[in-house]
Amino acid sequence: MLKRIICLVSLLMACSFADDIIATTSNGSTVILHDNGRWEYYQNNAKIRDVRPTAIPEDAKYEISIKYESVDRIKKDVRMAMEADFATEEEIKDSLRKVPKGGVVYFQVPTSQIKKGFVRELIYSIYDTGKNPIFTQKSSDDQATASEDRGVSNLMVVPIYARPKAKVMKAKVVSETGRQTLEFDIPVK
Repeated sequence: MLKRIICLVSLLMACSFADDIIATTSNGSTVILHDNGRWEYYQNNAKIRDVRPTAIPEDAKYEISIKYESVDRIKKDVRMAMEADFATEEEIKDSLRKVPKGGVVYFQVPTSQIKKGFVRELIYSIYDTGKNPIFTQKSSDDQATASEDRGVSNLMVVPIYARPKAKVMKAKVVSETGRQTLEFDIPVK
């Protein structure tokens, strides 16, 4: 009877603590053993950290997106706003000359992810063609500003003063503290 109770308790403990396990095979490969019997190769085989989404703390997750506004769209919006204010054609043309020729790139994040006291230092870069960026700037997320979209903040607003040479520009966001890098393609319309 005592053996049955010990076996039952052991079985219940094994079931209650069942979780994914990171293991090393005999050939040195690192795999993830899932509690349902399935296994897969460990994606980051450097044996340094657990890269599964469940292993990343909620505070470390950060969802950055890119929004591109073309020069034609900006000019249309400026013209409509100024016509609504009954501006003269000369004033409208003067304002349209100040619109960046390449449009504007917005680095955005959901406002709910910006936490006071937990500041992230990020480096923003934009590449047109070639290996050298046409824009690079470091900024913290506590300097984010509200965008026109509800629940979204602009981390960085970048006017592109020259017409892009490529049909797809590249953007990169680098976190110095965590050494994480996000790369984006920006289709130029």
